[in-house]
Amino acid sequence: MSTAATLAVPGFEVIQFLGSGARSTIWQVRDRQKGETFALKRVVKREPADYRFMEQVENEYEIGHQLDHEVIRHICEIRRIKRWLSIREIHLLMELCDGQTVAMRRPGSIGEVLRIFLLVAQAAEYINSKGFVHGDIKPNNILVSQNGTVKIIDLGQSCRLGTIKQRIQGTPDFISPEQVHCRPLDGRTDIFNLGAAMYWTLTGQPIPTVLPRENSVTFKDDLVAVPAEKINPKIPPPLSKLIHDCIEQAPSRRPPSMSEVISRLKLIAHTLQRGKDTDSSPPKSKKGKRKTET
Repeated sequence: MSTAATLAVPGFEVIQFLGSGARSTIWQVRDRQKGETFALKRVVKREPADYRFMEQVENEYEIGHQLDHEVIRHICEIRRIKRWLSIREIHLLMELCDGQTVAMRRPGSIGEVLRIFLLVAQAAEYINSKGFVHGDIKPNNILVSQNGTVKIIDLGQSCRLGTIKQRIQGTPDFISPEQVHCRPLDGRTDIFNLGAAMYWTLTGQPIPTVLPRENSVTFKDDLVAVPAEKINPKIPPPLSKLIHDCIEQAPSRRPPSMSEVISRLKLIAHTLQRGKDTDSSPPKSKKGKRKTET
């Protein structure tokens, strides 16, 4: 793997290595002219099979640079490096986001989970309103900073509403049936992914999906997850019910839009907060007749 000392990016100072993904590495870089700091995703084509990873980065740029939302990582610029008249390397310049993913550090309270996923749902609703599906909402793609800022990252599997993909794309523990069976994708796909992500975040366990970890496909339509509240009794029943509704196998049985999910999350959060306020209020004084001493 390249190091900051050996990786050269024209016009930028390479500060440090941040992490890696499927055929990609992430670096912190600084624009030498403007002094601005960015995250740079680098994908190198080493063999023919790597073309699909190059394609995903191209896709992330094409969709990402059309989006402008505070909870979605901003995509700035793409650079294609050619060798022998062929693109051998791609650099994607992105907003630098501090923090850890939800997969790395699960929130410590139900209230914090609700806050994070309400913001994610609002960002997903925005993506859907622009005519796209995120397609890979999961704890590893949700970044939370120390000050609580939330960012959705990785738009590599995003697509237009109604897209029928030619191959399976998604993460086994969070993938929807329509993604596995290569059927049209829409906002309800993001609803499934969001529900699966909430389930894992609250219980520490994945839901059963039609694409298990072994990458074998099952065509069962009766896969049912154990209710989240049975695993974690702290989960309010309305939240457990919402998660169950989101991860219904048939898209027609899920909430029809992300706006409904948002409304239900807001109501659950409000009810939870109201209960806390009631619990923390001082006890009411009891009024009664004054006892007369005899």
